[in-house]
Amino acid sequence: MGARIESVLVLGAGGALGRRVARLLAGGLPGARVVPASRRGPAALGPGARVADVGDAASLARALGGVDLVVNAVGPYRYDPAPLAEACVAARAHYMDLAEDADFIEALRGAAERAGAASAGVAFVPGCSTTPGLVELLARAFAHVDGLAAFDAWLSLGTRNPVSAGLVQGLLRPLGRPAPGGGHWFDEVVWHRADGRVLAFGRYPSGLPGERVRVGGRELPLRFHAGFDRAAFVRVLALAAPRLAAVSDERLRRLARAALPAAQLVRLLGSPRGAFRLEARTASGEVAAAVEVVALREGLDVPSAPPLWAARALRAAPRAGVLRLADLVSRAEALAGLAALGCAVREEVDSGS
Repeated sequence: MGARIESVLVLGAGGALGRRVARLLAGGLPGARVVPASRRGPAALGPGARVADVGDAASLARALGGVDLVVNAVGPYRYDPAPLAEACVAARAHYMDLAEDADFIEALRGAAERAGAASAGVAFVPGCSTTPGLVELLARAFAHVDGLAAFDAWLSLGTRNPVSAGLVQGLLRPLGRPAPGGGHWFDEVVWHRADGRVLAFGRYPSGLPGERVRVGGRELPLRFHAGFDRAAFVRVLALAAPRLAAVSDERLRRLARAALPAAQLVRLLGSPRGAFRLEARTASGEVAAAVEVVALREGLDVPSAPPLWAARALRAAPRAGVLRLADLVSRAEALAGLAALGCAVREEVDSGS
């Protein structure tokens, strides 16, 4: 018998990603009631919404009443997740989030274990998004590649997709900060072919500890890169990265809000098309295999969809404890889910490997 998931609370349901999570869950999880929540509750989201502040244990206890699953879309993920983990365990509610910050994910895992998630019979799936969730899930399928030594990932975002202050702040926060192995995040523009074009990227954190991905019992290095469909925007970020590194979180939050009107104007210059490419490389640096996902429209649905896949998996086969997306969802299920979103999926294998 599957897990009882009849009511899903979406925290941050008013944000660019939260709205998509709520829509995808409502359309793809039959019989489930999707309840939006935010700090302002009904005042921001309308009747039926709940008030929930991720830092306020009392509001979380009230908001989680009668809830079977919590999906946390409140970014940027730079707050203490312990109150949320404790509230979910107390309410016997499963938990997922879209976090791409390795420190937050590790803190959430520790908080869930200390709160007794496994003994309470609830599952915690942090990082349930493109990174690190989808990256790790797709990478595991390359364990058979002869001479597999490392991975490169390339994520190009369509600039016509909706933006929010939280998304802007989350994007900017790592820029200019030290990267494992030397250098700084987004310290230079890197050019690479994806979606049939040569696009601009910068090195960016993946959300995986130490920028390493677990594959076939090993932990292999991952070089993750993020960029946009317009190279000018990538160049601007690379130039601004050293200055942004010294900006406090609070000042960056204000900066992100002030920059939002300009970001909205930028949307007029770009396209909604986004692409994600994962390459498996040998010790000599050759690409032995790759998978590429192209979102022709609604590119933000890609990072928003994994919680739906994980919720379906929990319904089919209950699990408890702290899990990874790859523990619940198979590669075939993920690719089918991407295709259902209207994404084009292309797989490549070096015939000489």
